[in-house]
Amino acid sequence: MQRLFFYITIVCASACIITSCNRNQLKVDVSDIDANVQVERFDQEFYACSSNVSFSTVGQLAEKYPLFFDMYNMHIISCGTYSDKAYYECLRVFFSDYSVVEAYNAVNKEFADCNDVQKTLNDGFRHLLYYYPDMELPRVVTFVAGFNQSVVLMDGYVGIGLEKYLGEKCPLYDMLQIPDFAKREMQRKRIPVDVMTEWFHDMHPYAPETDNLVNRMIYNGMAMYFVEAMFPDMPETDRLTYTDEELDYCRHFERDMWTSLIENNYLFTTDMFTIKKFTENAPFTAPFGQECPARVANWTGLQIVKSYAENNKVSFTELMEETDYQKVLNLSEYNPK
Repeated sequence: MQRLFFYITIVCASACIITSCNRNQLKVDVSDIDANVQVERFDQEFYACSSNVSFSTVGQLAEKYPLFFDMYNMHIISCGTYSDKAYYECLRVFFSDYSVVEAYNAVNKEFADCNDVQKTLNDGFRHLLYYYPDMELPRVVTFVAGFNQSVVLMDGYVGIGLEKYLGEKCPLYDMLQIPDFAKREMQRKRIPVDVMTEWFHDMHPYAPETDNLVNRMIYNGMAMYFVEAMFPDMPETDRLTYTDEELDYCRHFERDMWTSLIENNYLFTTDMFTIKKFTENAPFTAPFGQECPARVANWTGLQIVKSYAENNKVSFTELMEETDYQKVLNLSEYNPK
């Protein structure tokens, strides 16, 4: 048995040299694809109105940012429309709120320059156009909303709440008593990841016949695979918000985690409390112990999706459109060693 395994290993190693094991199948040439989206600082322009809250000043922004301006005022800061008399008093209260003022000050300091964010986003948009050449690129606008929104998508726009990305050492987050595990994801390098994650969710809403753990973890794995396709050169630690040590843990205990999910009948559980323990952000994945990183079921889902992509003749867009998550599992031949 050992000799046979050794022989198979050699054969596989040789095949990997010839085919590169398909490890870089998401690294495609996008050099000829034009994507030049500018990050528009709506947050700065809107706050400039605080010194003169009037129909004239806000009306100019309404014309410059059609649709988004109304959505922001009605659904993000909940002040209504600027044609209402009550809107202006609501706006004055908003601009005088301590947390909002501090958020604007912190955003102006942290995001005096957004060139790095813009550059990474445009790289993602080039990859998006590679796979979806008929896609219309959005306007990317930034805003401040009192810590209640990260990324919002609407027709023609991507909105980014910059106060949600001030860095895990931001004093405001301590004031708001945001836990450490959540602060890890509140960094500027998360912006492109969150934008493309929301883009995937918008294109492919989660609507399975049965909401169980395996369906959710594979769907989340597809979202992570989508982000990897948009940013194939981004470090895995940045895409997944894992440390090197956490990734090593996942790889080392991959088989053990998969076996536990099966043997403890977790895969097909519909208990939302249990599902959240495995898929949502937390200090750790509680059922697997305090040494286990959070969201490991999503990471496992990503490995299943990658295995499915490698073992089936399916294009990237076809894979992203697949909604039969049980089929993905069955045909993935996923069997961690």
